Amino acid sequence: MEPMKPSRRSPNHDLTRNEYALSPASRGVGRMAFVLGAMLVVVLVAVVGLRFFENNLAPTSYLSDVRAENLELRKELAKLRLELEVELATRSELERQVATLNEQLKQVGDELAFLKSAGARKPEK
Repeated sequence: MEPMKPSRRSPNHDLTRNEYALSPASRGVGRMAFVLGAMLVVVLVAVVGLRFFENNLAPTSYLSDVRAENLELRKELAKLRLELEVELATRSELERQVATLNEQLKQVGDELAFLKSAGARKPEK
């Protein structure tokens, strides 16, 4: 067996032969920011496209149908609001009348009680 020759190269010699580049350890954060930014741009483009379609490219018959339905619903809402106002006014008036009639009933009851107490003895003829 041949004796081992001492190697002139140190164990670190190979490390110095290769080129190394240092990069930040947070490369994943940059990629994540890029992906989120790209997703945001896609969503914004979709929203703008939808608005453009609704305003310029949607079938006019569909839009006119929706507008007609909207007009009918507004008319019905105005009618129902008027009916509600009439109902509230009627209720208020009826409550006022009930309070007046209760007051009159109390007065008539007081008069009846007075007449009964005064008429406890029967008038002689």
